[in-house]
Parts: sequence; structure tokens; C-alpha cells
Amino acid sequence: MKKLTINFLIYILLANTSLISFLFIIEGYGLTEEITPEFGEPPVIDGYIDDSIKEWNKATKVQINLTGLPIKFWVMQNDDYLFLSVQFNIEINDHSVNEFIGILISNSSSKDLEDFIDAKIIQFTDIFNASFDYLDYNINKSVFINDTIYHGEGSAKLEGVTSTYEFSIPIDSSDEDKEDIMLNYGTTYAFNITYGDIASYPNGIKKSEIVLITINSPPLKKEPFINLTLFILSIIIFCILGFLYGFYIYRIFKLKKKIERIRR
Repeated sequence: MKKLTINFLIYILLANTSLISFLFIIEGYGLTEEITPEFGEPPVIDGYIDDSIKEWNKATKVQINLTGLPIKFWVMQNDDYLFLSVQFNIEINDHSVNEFIGILISNSSSKDLEDFIDAKIIQFTDIFNASFDYLDYNINKSVFINDTIYHGEGSAKLEGVTSTYEFSIPIDSSDEDKEDIMLNYGTTYAFNITYGDIASYPNGIKKSEIVLITINSPPLKKEPFINLTLFILSIIIFCILGFLYGFYIYRIFKLKKKIERIRR
């Protein structure tokens, strides 16, 4: 009986160990969002999502747990820009006057810290008076260095308990730029969404989560000349078919009259 009890306890211990290991694997590797954004009309980057004009209507929308802070993360693109929106609710008394959201971009799909070398940050200087800055940094060994030329756009707004941040990030730029990551079509990049409450980077970052985003290739566009050529060809083909059909009817009538004469 004693041996049976010991065996049972060992079985329970092994089962719990396996379950805990499984949960750690899920937590560490299985929850990374992988997003391929849809194409849509560019939103107005003003920190306000206007449902009346179906702004962000084409966005891929996911819920992400930002280290205990649940956020809505929206992703959309057009030929020239990747659009990102972060929205979350915090009780008004818990908001920091210097709250910020940063988007750290890796130079590939790598999630290693040293590969995040570009940062776009919307930093409130006074969240309760809607005062903020859009900042563009390149990162070198965890040191945030202010870009000489800012790329992209960002805006944010606090309404009640809801904070909304909107970003636009250039895609496939032909400009030679060593300070920013140039996002290329068909390539997957790691994006680290960060939240903080003081204007200090990276020291001010309190919460973060990584997602993978694949930049979608633009849909093929038909050149105007090709469209005109196809239109003209369609007209010609329908005209030929119409002529052949008319000639066929004419021959039928001629044959009918010939048969009637023979019968007489």
C-alpha cells in the first residue's frame, strides 16, 4: 500500500512538472503574434480613430498582453507606409503625465535585443493637456541616439481612460538612410511594442511585447495603356462576333427562301 502511494505521488509530481514545462514553452514561444497586414486607405494620424469614415476599417486587429497591460494593436498598410495603432485603458489617476508608447524595430525577424536598432516613440510631455512629441531614434548597443532626420509620423490622445497612439512608418524607401530600418516588401520584421511612464530610454520602459509583421507586397496594378488595349480588343472581338452572328442569320433567311422556291 505504501509503495502504491509513493508511486502515485511520483506520477502526480511528474505530471505537474510536464504541465509546468509545457506552459513555460507556450508563454515563451507560442504567443508571438504573426501579422501580415491588409491594404487600406491611409488613416489620419491624429490620435483619434474616426469610425464615421471607417478609419482603420481594413486593419488587422489583435489583442496583446503587454506584460500585464492589455492593448488593442491594429496594423494596416498601403504602398508607401505601415500604419500601427495602440489603444488601451488605464484609470485616469493611474496615468503618468509622461506616458509613452514606443515601437522598436528589429533589422529582421530576430527577437534578439541587439537587433532592435530603430525606435519610433510618441512621448507625452503633459498627457492631460495633450502635449506630446514624436521621436525617431537609432539604437546602438542599447543607447538611443536622436536621428538627424525624422521619418514617419506619430500622434496620440487621451480621452477619458482611453489612450490612443497612431504611427505611420515608411515602407521600401529608396532614400539611403543609415539611421532607420527600411522596411522591404515580403520581409518579416520583429516589432517590440513598449510602454513607459518617464521620458528615458530604455530605462523608462516598463512593459513590452514582441510581434512579427510581414510587409505585404502591393497588389499588381494594370497600366492605363494595358487597360485601354484590353478595352479596344474587347470592342473589336464583340464587333466581329456581332458581324458573324448577323451573317449567320442572313444565310439562314437566304436558305429558307431557296427551300421555299424549290417546294413550289
